[in-house]
Amino acid sequence: MLKSRTMAWVLAIMVVSAGLMATAASAADQAQKIAVVDVEKVYTNAPRVKQYSEELNAFGQDLSKKVDIRNQNMMLNEAEIQELVTLKTKSNRTAAEDARIKEIESTERTRDDQYRNLQATKEPTDEQKAQLKELQDMRQKAKDTLDALAKDYDGQLKSKQQELLGKADADIRGAINKVAGEKGITMVIAKDAVLFGGLDITDDIIKNLDRKMQ
Repeated sequence: MLKSRTMAWVLAIMVVSAGLMATAASAADQAQKIAVVDVEKVYTNAPRVKQYSEELNAFGQDLSKKVDIRNQNMMLNEAEIQELVTLKTKSNRTAAEDARIKEIESTERTRDDQYRNLQATKEPTDEQKAQLKELQDMRQKAKDTLDALAKDYDGQLKSKQQELLGKADADIRGAINKVAGEKGITMVIAKDAVLFGGLDITDDIIKNLDRKMQ
């Protein structure tokens, strides 16, 4: 589930490494100035990449929290659970909002107790059977909705991950182009693809990848 999702920046390292091999490859003269970049170090230490990592983690935690709230409150109708999710994921709640949360959770516990008691009733009346059926239907709808949303949230997380990896890739390439232009470099290669030589501009790249303004 969403909780098990971890950062996949290492995948992006391979993506960027492959692309760097071709950067400025058209420079054919003998006076080429070649530089190398430790891409893994950039992904580990660049403030902006860390910022993207934090954003992805926060996004995933928010989705996980919504799933957990639903999973812990299966005896609520959709309107009630949506209200509870909205309130519990809100920052700086008011006293009235906290009181409403307790009220909704109390309703859920009451229904859950009723549901369990009805299940344990050996010879239920017709009225009790109807009540049990109503509660069973409510619980099943909550489960079906939770399953569908969990899949949707998983897709959202993957999409967000790809979006942020794309931003990190673009920003790193932009920083490389900037530093290369300033230093008159004609070719930049991933450091792990070089056996010897090349000007290491890794720290310069990291310095150019400060955090974005929020």
